[in-house]
Amino acid sequence: MPILSSGGFTRRSTKTETFIQAVQGTILTPERYINIPTGIEYRFGEEADRIHGLLYRSMGPTTDLLRYFPDNLYLDRYHRWPTWEPDRTQPETINEPAVENTTGLFSFFVEYKYSDSERRQPLGNIPTPYIGIIEREAWLTYKRLTQPNPGIGTYLDGQKTRIVLIYAATYAPEKLYACWEDELEPIWEVPQAIRKDIAQPSIRSVGFSTGSGTPWINFDIRRLKPFAKFLTEDLFWSAEDAEQAVNLCKGQLFGQ
Repeated sequence: MPILSSGGFTRRSTKTETFIQAVQGTILTPERYINIPTGIEYRFGEEADRIHGLLYRSMGPTTDLLRYFPDNLYLDRYHRWPTWEPDRTQPETINEPAVENTTGLFSFFVEYKYSDSERRQPLGNIPTPYIGIIEREAWLTYKRLTQPNPGIGTYLDGQKTRIVLIYAATYAPEKLYACWEDELEPIWEVPQAIRKDIAQPSIRSVGFSTGSGTPWINFDIRRLKPFAKFLTEDLFWSAEDAEQAVNLCKGQLFGQ
């Protein structure tokens, strides 16, 4: 089975695959989470290459919803948070790991991004170790996917899809960061941080894009949370467990 990127355009680099495996082996482990891979190679199987080509040649807002679908869906085996109970403001902690037929498990998608190319020049007053990069159409698609449901006074009223960006930047101080995709914003005040090129299939790479055929946006990594802090504040981990797991992951990835 081919290994394609979540965008369906290019094969993942070995570094990205190593990154995903390290996170899933130390943090988002089977002991803590039920993992459902949702990348194009899993959704379309032997047809992945064919779908990949079709979507690439017809890229646009409609096909973006398939090309930039998140990598994985995780269900938390220790936290139950049924969306059909609107008065619940905090998840219920489960003492024993939930089995697959448990109802109402807290869930979220994850998109993995890996960057080891530090920008040569600052953007405005943002130093280069804090400048992140993401494909523009990917960011736009995640914004669409995480828009709140229309308010009609009933089930799921006003709620939105949860998508986590787990970002590895080898040049940044903390190296591993995370945020909810709906909170990720470009560096709006610096015009060159948002590429305005029109994405087109005939161009396999635009500027410093990684080969998807789309331009990019730059963001301030400091707007994200260090991964251990995100686990503690957003995914209900204890601070001690989060720090230990992230350090173990960094050790596997960066030898520290």
